[in-house]
Amino acid sequence: MSGTLPDLFRAAVTRDGARPFLTYYDDVSGERIELSAVTTANWVAKTANLLVDEYDLEAGETVAIGLPPHWLGVVWALSTWSAGAAVTTGEGALAITGPDFAIRGARETIASALLPLGGRFREPLPAGVHDYGAEVYNHPDLFVPFDPPAPASPAYDGRSHADLISTAQPIADRLLTTTDLVGPAGIETLVGVISGGGSIVLCRNLDPAKLERRITDEKVDRVVEGS
Repeated sequence: MSGTLPDLFRAAVTRDGARPFLTYYDDVSGERIELSAVTTANWVAKTANLLVDEYDLEAGETVAIGLPPHWLGVVWALSTWSAGAAVTTGEGALAITGPDFAIRGARETIASALLPLGGRFREPLPAGVHDYGAEVYNHPDLFVPFDPPAPASPAYDGRSHADLISTAQPIADRLLTTTDLVGPAGIETLVGVISGGGSIVLCRNLDPAKLERRITDEKVDRVVEGS
């Protein structure tokens, strides 16, 4: 399978954009959000526009994503790839952090409060840290990259789009996982679902007592454990 990760995701949106793509649970906060491929694409477009228009992200630069397992991690990865940049597990030119402000970017740092619907922080942020929830909604739902990635472009820790696509097994199933989908243990699962037309139930702070019921309610085909 050739192309780039944004190409594959656009194909998934075109193929069946209304079906669930990513369902997220947090058993501590009680949050549940279900994103179709179309809804995910809207978030990706807004976020990619934010990255390029506000933070001057350029093709070939790197973005570090320091979030716990969360649906926004997937949005950030797809947005980074759409802009022609690469995700890194090291220091990035830009860093995406959570309410712990655990990582900083070499050039810019953007934080998410991880509140429902990507809500903004309720308290002032540290100096030099931007509030994703306060800024993302101002950007359009359509993103047209100035310098789109090619199959050989870096995508993840030095691996190209073609590398990730060729090594990830396409997944057509509905999976349940607690793994960070943009971390080393989960990235091939994410790419496999995008390329294979599957879907994901991502559970943060999973209550083991709720697992069997969640598998039934969400019509999960299999549970994927991270390594």
